[in-house]
Amino acid sequence: MMRVLFLRVAIGTCTAISLGAAAANAQSVKPKSPGEMAAASERIAERNENCRRQAREQHLHLVKRYHLMRDCKRQ
Repeated sequence: MMRVLFLRVAIGTCTAISLGAAAANAQSVKPKSPGEMAAASERIAERNENCRRQAREQHLHLVKRYHLMRDCKRQ
């Protein structure tokens, strides 16, 4: 009984992880034309600058700044 339950949980977990990875790959479509690449680069630069500005306003340094930048970029 415990083995069956363990196997079901293990299979369910693996399925959820693989579906999540597939969804993440589907969302990250790489730009192909030079115009798309320039626009994507500009969006990334703007996002980075906004995150830097937030860290500067909060007077964060080192680890706290790193965590804020990481979390900010993920949004």
